[in-house]
Amino acid sequence: MPILKCPYCDDEDIEISYNHKIRQYTLTCFNCDSFIKITKKQADLKCPGCESKNIVHDDCESYCCDCGMVLSATSNYVGGFKIVLDWGGLIL
Repeated sequence: MPILKCPYCDDEDIEISYNHKIRQYTLTCFNCDSFIKITKKQADLKCPGCESKNIVHDDCESYCCDCGMVLSATSNYVGGFKIVLDWGGLIL
């Protein structure tokens, strides 16, 4: 079951993402400054392009296996041009 609120303060101002440093899904609450490790099932992340849950996280990027959309990467530049990624850049 996906998490929609912070388990500590019950606030909806949260962000669920994949943390490449610890190789774990995390929940960050901006109200109480909580940082919680969660499971992939709890994260329930979907590709914004095709709504697939088949997302792969490797050392330098996160991408959808079904449509191929790159969701986040270590670099925001491709061929000298700045690109905007749906999940932003990765900080390693």
